[in-house]
Amino acid sequence: MKQLILVLMLITLSLDLFSQEKHFERNQLPQLDQQILDSSDFKYKKILISSESIIPVQTQRVRAFKLRDKQKDQLLSGSYNPLIIDKENYLIDGHHRLDGIKELKIKKVKVLQVNASIEEIIAAFSKYRDYTPTYEPDTPEPLQLIPDSN
Repeated sequence: MKQLILVLMLITLSLDLFSQEKHFERNQLPQLDQQILDSSDFKYKKILISSESIIPVQTQRVRAFKLRDKQKDQLLSGSYNPLIIDKENYLIDGHHRLDGIKELKIKKVKVLQVNASIEEIIAAFSKYRDYTPTYEPDTPEPLQLIPDSN
């Protein structure tokens, strides 16, 4: 039994060493959608995956973002733009949407999974980077639900 526990601990440690956490500044990531992907040479598939299997790569947020009734309804009804992920489920575009999805406890998420690494996608779509000012939250704050103004 002790040998089995030791083997399991070694396997877990090995997996931790080989897994790489990736982090990018928001202005390094392209702001993509299906139309941009369609006009490129990249192949992608439109799929539904578990929200827990998506790996965020940025912590910065745009300060003005608030979860409004309209966005809440879009997320809950599935009428939002799909998130963009790479072939290993690293999130390229849609960090704010994923925040809302997790806050609303939505289990399945629409994504466009691009058949390339996040680094290849960043290099190929550099002209779609966004330089909107951001902030680095100390601790993730829950998104505030505020009513639409109209």
